[in-house]
Amino acid sequence: MFQTKIASLALCALTAAGCCLCPWPWLPGGGAGSSSSSSSSSAGSVPDINFSGILEGDLPDAAKKDFITFEDNSADEAALQNALNSLSAQATGSVQEGQVTPIYNTSPGYGQMVADFVSACGIKNTTLKRGNSPDGMYYYFVNNPSLDAAQQTRCAVLYAAPGSLGLEEALQKVADQMDPVLEKLPATNAPGTPAYNYRYVVSTSAAGRSLTGEDGSAVPVYYVAVTVTRIPTAA
Repeated sequence: MFQTKIASLALCALTAAGCCLCPWPWLPGGGAGSSSSSSSSSAGSVPDINFSGILEGDLPDAAKKDFITFEDNSADEAALQNALNSLSAQATGSVQEGQVTPIYNTSPGYGQMVADFVSACGIKNTTLKRGNSPDGMYYYFVNNPSLDAAQQTRCAVLYAAPGSLGLEEALQKVADQMDPVLEKLPATNAPGTPAYNYRYVVSTSAAGRSLTGEDGSAVPVYYVAVTVTRIPTAA
């Protein structure tokens, strides 16, 4: 069902926008927004896409728990769109053909962009690392579940994918990256005290940019951000 929806939206978007950057099927939120000096945007308006629902559909059952909710967040999407305006010329170098690439605060061309997104969304893991290294999503949520147990906490990851990969495949690869974290999310901060029960909201946002390659050619790129918000309740 999700694949069919994406395919139909792709055709609709390309027709409506008169765009020839194939495959470049969608520009959520009414377009890619204004461009920075090192990138350009291709505008096109398409119906809303439930990116979080698509991510959920791409995950195995073990990652779908009764205390995890998947829902889009318009503020996250706006923050991603705005932050992408801070990309610098070096950003193109992180795009690798055929795969999604994790974007960190240290990725060339992304320092200010990541800082803007982290600030706008109130992200705990300011590096946008996913794993168990300090300041990683797994580090905070899975290996240290009692850290800031009483506070609502948000972590995030960001991925870049070449336009040639296609939106459907990009989202599937992002789901593959998120699966090891989501499967291990704890329902409580046990054995920590005082005790808290946790629920999580997983929100997926996506945006498109047409960057400028070294030879001056357009390089279409998808950006997919996933935020995970942990919400505590006293046990």
